[in-house]
Amino acid sequence: MERESIERFDSRIKETKTLLKKTFDDEILKILLNNSNITHKQFESLIINSFSEDLFDKGKLSRERPKLRTDRNILSRGSFDRTLSQARRNVRRSISTLLLLGYVGILESPELEPFLEAGNRIKAYTELNRESGNDAVKLRHNLSMELGDIISNLLGKGGRVIRESD
Repeated sequence: MERESIERFDSRIKETKTLLKKTFDDEILKILLNNSNITHKQFESLIINSFSEDLFDKGKLSRERPKLRTDRNILSRGSFDRTLSQARRNVRRSISTLLLLGYVGILESPELEPFLEAGNRIKAYTELNRESGNDAVKLRHNLSMELGDIISNLLGKGGRVIRESD
C-alpha cells in the first residue's frame, strides 16, 4: 500500500511539472515575463507556492514544493525559499513603484483598475488573434505592439516618461 501511495505521489509531481512547462509555452506569458522584473525561476516559484497547498499536506509543504521546479530534479528547500522570497520582494517593489508613480502624477492614476482593464484587453486581443488563425510569430509581434500601446496609455502624457531604450 505504501509503494502505491508513493507511485501516485510521484505521478502527481510529474503531471504538475508537465503542466508548469506547458504554462511557460504561452506566448503572452513569455512576452509579459520577459518585460517584467521577475525571473522565470522566481515566477515559477510564485506559481508553485500559490497552488502547492492544494497538492500537499501542510506538514509536507516546504519539503515537497522544491520538487515541482522544472529546471532541476533536486532543489534544496533553502534555494526554493530564497527564490520565492526574491520573487515576492520584486512583486512588492513593482506595486510600490506603480503606486509611487501614480502618487507623484507620472502615471495618470495610482489605482489598479486600469491595469486590470489592460489585462482584460490583452486576454481579449489574444483570443481574437487565435480565432483568426494568426501564427505564433505574427501573434507575438502584434501582441508586442498592443502591449506597447497599453503601457503608453497607462503612462499617460504620451508615454514619454519611460522609454524602452532607457
